[in-house]
Formats: sequence, structure tokens, C-alpha cells
Amino acid sequence: MKNIYRSAHTHNIAAFICGLCLLLILLITSLQAVCYWIPDWWRNEYAKYDTPSNVRGEMSLDDAVHVTEDMLEYCIGRLDTLDDTEATIDDVTAPFFTDREKAHLADCRELFLKGIQVRAVACLLLAAFVTFLYVHNGKQKTSVLLAKGYLRSLCFIAVLAAVIAVLCVIDFTQVFTVFHHIFFDNDLWILNPRNDNLINIMQEDVFSDAAMWIAGIWLAADVLIASVSLIVIRKDRYSVNSAVE
Repeated sequence: MKNIYRSAHTHNIAAFICGLCLLLILLITSLQAVCYWIPDWWRNEYAKYDTPSNVRGEMSLDDAVHVTEDMLEYCIGRLDTLDDTEATIDDVTAPFFTDREKAHLADCRELFLKGIQVRAVACLLLAAFVTFLYVHNGKQKTSVLLAKGYLRSLCFIAVLAAVIAVLCVIDFTQVFTVFHHIFFDNDLWILNPRNDNLINIMQEDVFSDAAMWIAGIWLAADVLIASVSLIVIRKDRYSVNSAVE
């Protein structure tokens, strides 16, 4: 009896880990979707907040979008350097990023690529634990275990996400600052708007909107999978009750 309990407990933990891995995969994918996959997202944001007017000097919307796209390509590893990224400001075409900005973006690149690697590891762990559960429980029971594990992990993450969301509403700037202190071991992210135009195009309002979009996409995917999980659990209960009757 004790061995059966231990086995069930182990399988529940494995299913919970599967849920956490899936949520992490969805979160990183949601971030990538906003940054790279939604057509004209950055252009629409910059037009919404009239971002070019925030830059030191006169700059076009096209140039603001261009330097941002180069920056994003660099951060995901599709561009080797930002040395050749230019913009026209006050009718003068010159390299846009300062040395300090490029050093900070090198840190951002490392962080983003690590996120992609973490997602890959999460995919491998998810596949391994699903295989483990399937071998020991078969298709039907594994589906139920995964559904329950996902809902439990979702509840756990929802509590953490709710706390972060409340903190963002109270003081997004403080959350933004804490985030940088956690993920960066230097002060290169502290830029001066009088010298560094990167901070002038990457406004806090744009970051805030990006966070909301990422959260919205992630939540929509989470709710969809949660709905499927509830259906799986209800069908299993119905089949068990029918068998008993």
C-alpha cells in the first residue's frame, strides 16, 4: 500500500512539473510573439506614443522602427553587431547606439538567448516526464494526471503572477528597476536620456504595454489549456461513475 502511495505521489509531482514546464514554455513564447511575430507591433506603439518626438533631435518613425528591429535581431542572435545600425537625426545619418548602449544590449542578448535555451530544456523535460507517465499509467490515466498537474501548477503560478501584477499596477517603475537588478550584474542598464537615445525610444509606456500584451497572450493560452484539462477530468469522472453504476 505504501509503495502504491509513493508511486501515485511521484506521478502527481511529475505531472505538476509538466505543468510548470508548459507554463514556462508558453511564457517565453508569448514574449517572443510580442517582440517578433505580431506585424507592426512596434510601429503602432511608437506611433501611439509619438516616440520619435521623445528622441534628442528630429527623427522619423521609420528610423525608430528600423533601429528597434536591428536591436531585436541582434538580441535573438540573427545580427552579429549593432555597429552598423544607423539613423538620421536632425538630417545627420550616423550610428545610433552608443558604446554603453551596445554593452547593455550585449547583456540583453545573453539574457534572451538563455531564455530560448531554458525553453528548450523545458521542452525536453516535458517530453521526458510525459513519457515517464505514459509508460507507467497508459494513455487515459496519463491524460488525467497531466490535466490535474497542469491545473495545480496554474494555480501556483497564478498566485505569483497576481502578486507581480498588483505590484506593477502600484509602481511599474519599481518593478522594472527590481527586474534589472535581478537579471543584470552591472549598471549599464541605467541610461541617461540626454546622452543615450535607446532609453528615449524604449519608453516606459512601451515596456508597460509589452508586458500587458505578453501577459494577455500567455493568459489566453493558459485558459484554453485549462479548459481542455477540465474537460478531460470531467470525462474521466463520468466514465468512472458509469463503470460503478
